[in-house]
Amino acid sequence: MIVCTDRTAFAERVLPGELQWRRADIDTIDRELAVIAGRIFGQSDIFCCEINSFHEFHHLLIVEYAEKSQYDLTVTLCKENIDLPHGVLCFAGSGRSFHGQRNRVWNSPPGNIYLTAFFAPGREIDHFGPGFIILPAVSVIDTIDSIPGLEGQASTKWVNDILIDGAKVAGVLTYTSAMGSDVTGVVLGIGLNVETKPRISPDPFAPKAASLSDYAKDTGLCNLKIVLGSLIDHLSRNYRLLTDNRYADLLDVYRRRSAVIGEEVTICTDDVDSGSEVVASGVVEAIGENLELHLKGRSKPITRGRLILRL
Repeated sequence: MIVCTDRTAFAERVLPGELQWRRADIDTIDRELAVIAGRIFGQSDIFCCEINSFHEFHHLLIVEYAEKSQYDLTVTLCKENIDLPHGVLCFAGSGRSFHGQRNRVWNSPPGNIYLTAFFAPGREIDHFGPGFIILPAVSVIDTIDSIPGLEGQASTKWVNDILIDGAKVAGVLTYTSAMGSDVTGVVLGIGLNVETKPRISPDPFAPKAASLSDYAKDTGLCNLKIVLGSLIDHLSRNYRLLTDNRYADLLDVYRRRSAVIGEEVTICTDDVDSGSEVVASGVVEAIGENLELHLKGRSKPITRGRLILRL
């Protein structure tokens, strides 16, 4: 995997092994990568190295501080039909203009993971819509399970939050583009609180936030370097499951680790401009094949909205 950064000291804090850097510029970088690298690094000096990897990703772009959301930047390139190479990761140590669903502010202090992943499958993928929502969520669950003392503690809150003990530790975003039956581009955004608990304004949808280090028995085994490496590995593995038509395997994990099945919930509209109104309340009986929520006593499933979990 080729790593590019404008801050080698920071990159060495989050990557394993001895790294041999060489100075580079946009003109010497792979042509397809140059567009996104130019948007991310701007006029900064760029340094590159290669590290051994055995996963789906071929390029990793690292900045210590991102002036703009790398997720938004990559989505924009997709919408502009810019050809990007398959298997690109963009990692920021912190930044501004980061957000969750519906552009809700995502507080982004240093010490946490702000990761964007791009795939260019160029093929038909079964259940690609819900599949690429589930993929990053399950990958975060798998990553947390790999940390000693945190096995089995994380759960999924419909549709794209990850909780530990009722506190939000991660959120994921997904954008997909298709041409006919072929999925041409996928952008995943992952915010995972590792070492720092962000300050938030509590509300019924996210009453509290936490970081993994708040729960880890040994914080030495729960740092950016370890967690980032594990997350990249699990993203790669679960991407291959999805493209091997094993959506059901990912859905099974998502369901088994659900924080909402069997619980009393309230579903509200998800309109930033007009505010939230209650759509339905009740006990969640099941999560359907396309992530729809089935509430007890309600014939019509819920397919969209914001969820309040009544714990």
